[in-house]
Amino acid sequence: MGVPGGHPAVLAHCFLGHSGGWKRLMGRLQSPLDALAFDLPGHGRSAPWDGGDLHGQATAALAALAEQSGAPALVIGHSFGATLALRQALEAPQTVRALVLIEPVLFAAARDEPEFAEQRLADAPMRAAMTRDDMAEAAALFFALNGDAEGWAALPPAARAQMIAQMPMMRVTAPVLYEDSAGLVVPGRLEALDCPVLLLAGAGSPPIFGAVVRALSRRLPQAVAHRVAGAGHMAPITHPAAVAGLIDDWLQPLLQTAKPRTG
Repeated sequence: MGVPGGHPAVLAHCFLGHSGGWKRLMGRLQSPLDALAFDLPGHGRSAPWDGGDLHGQATAALAALAEQSGAPALVIGHSFGATLALRQALEAPQTVRALVLIEPVLFAAARDEPEFAEQRLADAPMRAAMTRDDMAEAAALFFALNGDAEGWAALPPAARAQMIAQMPMMRVTAPVLYEDSAGLVVPGRLEALDCPVLLLAGAGSPPIFGAVVRALSRRLPQAVAHRVAGAGHMAPITHPAAVAGLIDDWLQPLLQTAKPRTG
C-alpha cells in the first residue's frame, strides 16, 4: 500500500474496522510512504480472536510489521489502533521513526479531566448490554458513543452481523483503555518518548477524544496537535483529504531528514 521503496510506515486500524479502511487516506497522501497494514485479531482476514489479551496480541502483530519494515517506521494509528501505535513506540522505540495518533481511545490519559467521568457514565449502558449478552444493543451503543448513532442503522445487515459477533472483544479492552493496565501513561513514561508525534482529533467528535489528545499533547515532548475541521471520530474514512493534508504538512520536514529505503 502506498509507494514501493518509500519511507516505511505501519498502519493500525480502529476497533471493528479492517486494514482496507486505510485506502481512502493512503490514496490522498502525497508523502512517499511504503505502508504495511494489518488486521487486528478477530478483524478482517485475521484469525478469530482466541479470548486472550487483545491489546497485547494486536501490539505484537504491529511489532512484527515494524520489524519487517527494516527501518524505523512511521506508525499511523486510528482509535484503538492509535493506542497500539503509542504502545509500540514506548515498548520498542528503536522501531518507530514518528507517530500519527488519530483520536486514540486511551481514556486513562485524561482521567483527571471531567470528560473522563462523563465518558464512564456515557458508556455504562453499552457495558450493561454486554453483561446481559445483548451484543446487538452493545454494538449500536458503541457507534453512538463514537458520535455515529445514525451510521449503525445505515450499515448493511451483513456488516452489522459481523460487528455484533466481534463485540465480545470489547469486554477485554477496559483494563488498558480506562485503567492503563499496560502502564502507558504512568508518570514519566510519555515524557521520555523521543520521537515526533502528530495528534489529530475531529472537531465534531465527542468531548472525550479532544480531552485525550490535549492530555497526551501536554506530556509528549515532540507532540503537535490539530483538529480536523468538520470531522468526527472516523475522520480517516470520512475526511481523508483533510487528514492527509495535515499529515503531509507535518511529515514533510521529517522525511527530508530521513533516507528512503533502497531495497
